[in-house]
Amino acid sequence: CSACRFLRSFVAELSAAMAGAQEGAGIPRKRKIAMLQDQQLDKEEVVSTLSNFELLWPPFDKETDAWAVATDGRGQVTEEDLAKHPSCKFLSVAFVGTNHVDHEACKKRGITIMNCPDYSSRTVAELTVGLTLSVLRDIPRAEQTLRNGGWAVSAGGMEIHNKSIAIVGLGDIGFRCAELFSAFGPKELIGWSRRQKPRFAEPPLNGRQLGLEEIFERADIVVLSVLLTDETRGMITRALMEKLRPTSVLVNIARAQLCDYEALVDLLCQRRFRAALDVYPEEPLPPDDPILKVPQDQAVIVPHIGYKSHEALQRRLALVADNLASAADGAPKNVVTERH
Repeated sequence: CSACRFLRSFVAELSAAMAGAQEGAGIPRKRKIAMLQDQQLDKEEVVSTLSNFELLWPPFDKETDAWAVATDGRGQVTEEDLAKHPSCKFLSVAFVGTNHVDHEACKKRGITIMNCPDYSSRTVAELTVGLTLSVLRDIPRAEQTLRNGGWAVSAGGMEIHNKSIAIVGLGDIGFRCAELFSAFGPKELIGWSRRQKPRFAEPPLNGRQLGLEEIFERADIVVLSVLLTDETRGMITRALMEKLRPTSVLVNIARAQLCDYEALVDLLCQRRFRAALDVYPEEPLPPDDPILKVPQDQAVIVPHIGYKSHEALQRRLALVADNLASAADGAPKNVVTERH
């Protein structure tokens, strides 16, 4: 109605006038952040934590004047997405990895990328141990058997104790995994990293860094916790996985693209080893993904929940707020210079 249109017009003019009055009085206007997703937390919590900024929410049907764009890591950030925010100077990625971001588009537009390192190391490491136990003790199949009216599941599971544990990737998550596994009394802790990590060899871990071939030959449990880069993509080859034994367990809580995925599925179907997976080449997992054809007793699969505890998401949001505040102050933190 005409009265409604008049009221909307009046409110818009009043808001603009107030904003102009604030600037005239020396009160700075809040910088605008285009929120591509909800950060996987309650919206009120996000608004409260980022109260120093004006948040813009999807859908973005037309161009905005957002100073920064924030993504929580779900989905791709493409040139098309960035084009909707032509004034954007910063991209806040609420994730460790940034391989879902079009880095070239950001570079072309002069957009600085900031990420959130080490917010979920503890959360991911705890799930890693849980997935390992799920495979070794056949927990998912045991529950399903009980719910279906059965009782006996298998001849018996296996312990983590006195096993050879390998951590491939000795970053924050890798070290936290090593610390948790050490509590089970493993036979040995071995690891791989692109660089020497003296702390891994020190007490209480007393670990040894080895080459990938030796790791896959001797380890009972292999945990992948490597960042995905051009250098690490496809590093876990068929030849390496063929060195594993039927009792071995491969746990991938990093990125699916580290492995030869076709070979992984094929070898699991041949019962050459067992696996626990939290990551996949395409997410969400499509209904025709070949991993779904792997026998249930050969693989435990979960939908990329490694990072996702409430505590980790709260730490992540605090990092996002700190990154954006530092950028607003002219000294951005956690700047990403290469795709990973």
